[in-house]
Amino acid sequence: MRKKVFIFIFVVCFIYISCEVDIFAQATQKFRTYMYDASGKIQETEDAVDAGKIIYEKRCYYCHGIKGDGNGPAAPRMDQKPRNFTRNEYKIRSTKLGTLPTDDDLFRIISSGVEGTAMPFWSNLSKEERWQVIYYIKTFNSDFSSEGSGAMKIWEEVPSTLQTITDGKRLFKEAQCFLCHGENGRGDGEITLTMKAEWNIPFKARDLTKSWLYKGGNSLKDIYRTITTGINETPMGSYKEYLTDEERWHLAHYVKSISRKMDTKVVLKSKPIEGALPLDPDSGMWEDAELTEIPLAGQILVKPRLWNPSVNSIIIRSLYNKTNISFLLEWNDRTNKQDEVFSDAVAIQFPVKIPEGAKKPSFMMGDSSNKVYILHWEAHHQLELHSEMEVETGENVKYPDRVGHTAVEEASAKGVMSFKAQSPENQEAEGVGQWKDGRWRVLIKRPLFSEDNNDTQFEKGKLIPFSLAAWDGSSGEHRGKKAISSWYYLTLVTPTPKSIYGYIAIAVIMSLSVEFFFIARYRRARSRNSVSATDNE
Repeated sequence: MRKKVFIFIFVVCFIYISCEVDIFAQATQKFRTYMYDASGKIQETEDAVDAGKIIYEKRCYYCHGIKGDGNGPAAPRMDQKPRNFTRNEYKIRSTKLGTLPTDDDLFRIISSGVEGTAMPFWSNLSKEERWQVIYYIKTFNSDFSSEGSGAMKIWEEVPSTLQTITDGKRLFKEAQCFLCHGENGRGDGEITLTMKAEWNIPFKARDLTKSWLYKGGNSLKDIYRTITTGINETPMGSYKEYLTDEERWHLAHYVKSISRKMDTKVVLKSKPIEGALPLDPDSGMWEDAELTEIPLAGQILVKPRLWNPSVNSIIIRSLYNKTNISFLLEWNDRTNKQDEVFSDAVAIQFPVKIPEGAKKPSFMMGDSSNKVYILHWEAHHQLELHSEMEVETGENVKYPDRVGHTAVEEASAKGVMSFKAQSPENQEAEGVGQWKDGRWRVLIKRPLFSEDNNDTQFEKGKLIPFSLAAWDGSSGEHRGKKAISSWYYLTLVTPTPKSIYGYIAIAVIMSLSVEFFFIARYRRARSRNSVSATDNE
């Protein structure tokens, strides 16, 4: 009997320890690293140029055009547009602003690619082939034939300290970087918005909080180089004459400090809490909730397609209690500009029936045999509710305090373009969105269980697939023109019963007792053998 009890407790302990280990896989985001190696250079001969022409017309013309003018067949669908080699549009260089890049600069870009664009890294080309295509690309611009300027000197790096970052933050304001990049570096500065909204210039300042979108690399050295050289044909000028070498390092340290890497987990863990769930995105309760950042890509499978979405990632958290579950979704948005048709929006979809195996509905709003349940929030609807409530109450509304008013719609779908809102009596979800400093934070809450067969039931102990979609109204995104994710998973974390700690203590005591028993038995046996040997002598 004692043996069975010991085995039972041992198994319980093993399960407890196993469950506490973070066994969920993480999605690895492999972003480009700007390489500095430019080895294997060959002579720039006519034969090399001819060989490069063959490579270009096989690999490069589709984007850059047969004439190198950036008007290839794929160019109309791209933002950023492919480089026009007939002009000095080269952005990533080690040379002075307004000058052409060095051969080494071109080699590094072809080898590394450019983040935030469709320019891939061409590691499948040999080094010789890369040099050959570079020599052919240079024929599109006759200015390459004249002696160009050399690479600018990279001064010795200044070590990062709290003081260098503080000084860099001060320089960020003094140099007026915030006018384009925004106070918090989210690309929502006044000049960026003016160019896009009023002058119709297709320019968007870089979102400095997302290191994986930095053109030309996100290392400290890369940031320093960009600050020093500037970016041709953009408002990003060179700060070499404005800031000293040391100050440019300080500014680079600050920019590096506000950037982050994408932390994506395949499984989002919803944390259990006691009491009511927060109705405010600013609630401190969200700080203890585990987060995952989901990458998004343009919907290009069906018309209307979106090749270059404005929203490229969403951070999501979740909390639940005995009756409800909540989600907090956050993403950067430069404008908060809405109208009746083009509105910022976000949606979470789940399979209505949680799959037991690997098969899931299509992430494009399900399919004929696998219905999906959708929670859809739209900024335009929220603005309407705000206006209605302010008229009713005669006061400025703090929306999260108004339970029962919501901009969230529950719907279902069985394939593309089959979105169907549920009946009013089955609309149980609540939601609120808050835009501040270039960032949306949207809270969505609904019951764990419902009587509607079109709803997903959030059961503990299940891996519940979910995917996301987002629309940026200021970019004309609507309906099928959206950013989407693939399937990820949600699980409701089960609280650890306090009794389990008692079982662990008992298991430890029993383990020690068994160990001491065998040690004592071994010592007694050894003692008897010793006495027996003495008697024989």
